[in-house]
Amino acid sequence: MAIKKFLACILCAALLLAAFSAMPRAWQSRDPINFVVLGDSIAEGASALLDRNQYANRVAREKGYALQNFGRGGDTSHSLLHKVTQDEEIRQAIREADIVNVSIGGNDFYPSLYLLANGLLGDYGWMEPRRAALEENFYAAMDEIRALNKDALLVVQTLYNPVFSFMPPAAHEMYAHVLLGINGVIRDYLADNPGAYRIADVHAAFEGRHGLVFIDMVHPSALGHGVIAEVVIAAIDGTAPPSPGVIDRALDVPVMLMRPLILLVNWGIVGAVRLIHDRMPSVWAWLMEL
Repeated sequence: MAIKKFLACILCAALLLAAFSAMPRAWQSRDPINFVVLGDSIAEGASALLDRNQYANRVAREKGYALQNFGRGGDTSHSLLHKVTQDEEIRQAIREADIVNVSIGGNDFYPSLYLLANGLLGDYGWMEPRRAALEENFYAAMDEIRALNKDALLVVQTLYNPVFSFMPPAAHEMYAHVLLGINGVIRDYLADNPGAYRIADVHAAFEGRHGLVFIDMVHPSALGHGVIAEVVIAAIDGTAPPSPGVIDRALDVPVMLMRPLILLVNWGIVGAVRLIHDRMPSVWAWLMEL
């Protein structure tokens, strides 16, 4: 009896194996994964110099994705909300997407001379209304994307500090406060909606590294786009992004040598702003109108 049971088990296993072997392997012939990118000039690929260097193109090329990039320079969270609720081409792309990647928020805080000068004086009160507007628009846009496609993997990037870490500390600190608002909204939404998306922490990947920001001190360099691509891919794959390479430390020595000069420049800029603000109210008022 035991032998008969054993032979029956072997026969069943053989039949199951034959059945699975005969089944078509759909994943081998499946169409490329649809990768949809939304957002601002970073998403569009500004300052990558060559199209192939743009982070979205790098991700699509490395992973074999079919890319639709709707990123546009100057777009704010309000622009993103308008597009995901009103632009039918984008809405349909989201519906058909397997992965949606979003880079947004920087243009919501783009400072005028007035805001920049007050930031150098340590006055960051102007940021709160902008943070509140960003939160309202961002929350609504994410809700709409999720409503259009609840099955797609959504990846949202944090924003890096565009002021070189070795530039005048007052400027770097001002933008650090801006980033608290932008990246705070991104993390707050995820805390309120667990599992809604994965965060690609570009801010952490850029911090303290040299050569990742273009000379305009706004957009990523070609090297920076490469780092963003690495971080986005890691978020998609659910893995840790690669550690900084040796190339990122190549400027450490010259930066250290330049540090006294940089601090002197920082003192000069902040001192001049403070002098005009405190001692030349008419000049300050004129500058604030520019």
